[in-house]
Amino acid sequence: MKNLTVSVPVLLQVLGPLLRHLAGYSRLLPLPGIRGRYTRRLDRAGLPYELTSDEFLSIKAIGLVVMLTIGLLIHATAYRSWLMVIGLGFAGFTYPDFRLSAAIRKRERACLRVLPGFLDLLALTLEAGLGFDSAVRKLTEVLEPGPLIRTLQSFLRSMNVGKPRSEALRETARKLDLPDFTSFATAVIQATEIGASIASVVKTEARDMLFRRFERAEKAAYQLPIKMLFPLFVFIFPATFLMILGPLYFQFKASGAAGAF
Repeated sequence: MKNLTVSVPVLLQVLGPLLRHLAGYSRLLPLPGIRGRYTRRLDRAGLPYELTSDEFLSIKAIGLVVMLTIGLLIHATAYRSWLMVIGLGFAGFTYPDFRLSAAIRKRERACLRVLPGFLDLLALTLEAGLGFDSAVRKLTEVLEPGPLIRTLQSFLRSMNVGKPRSEALRETARKLDLPDFTSFATAVIQATEIGASIASVVKTEARDMLFRRFERAEKAAYQLPIKMLFPLFVFIFPATFLMILGPLYFQFKASGAAGAF
């Protein structure tokens, strides 16, 4: 299997010991619901480096302390406003959540873009005579690395440690939390249980995914004019009116007609 280079942000490398230390205190907090929610979101983000929910909570705490410190320094030296201090603290506390949400959206878009093509190749490989596990392993070795490939490599590692294919697929689908992949995993599990041809099932899933992709593209195209109304009314129309009516106003004022009113 191809070895992927794991790029860990420099800031996380520097703060690694501090994060692990703070994570030990975070585990003492009675936050099972919040901890579980961040565990699921980190799984969905598919980060190429390991980050636990307690370490993520520690990042939020560090962001809060750093931004509060900056806010207090500004408050004491330049601009006295407690609202500014609170705003900076809130920004430092919530910024990691925005970055995590962005990582989730980026991964989902990347997986949706390549999944139909991957399933087409998988169906061809299965029809050529390889088994499902061997076909997935072969494609992860020859295709360009990406979020979907990393997800499937995680699926293969789960099988290597002894998990059945059905259980490993369910776990991968749960972590990815993408309806298209969940549909694919469910179809493969059902085909395995009833002894149906996995190649034909995968080919059908690839065709359905392409159809759903076209539907999403059409829906986005229909929504585009509505989304353009706000910037048109807020930015384009006022600038247009200013360019048209501005010279007329100055001509009207220069002619002396304005004094008659």
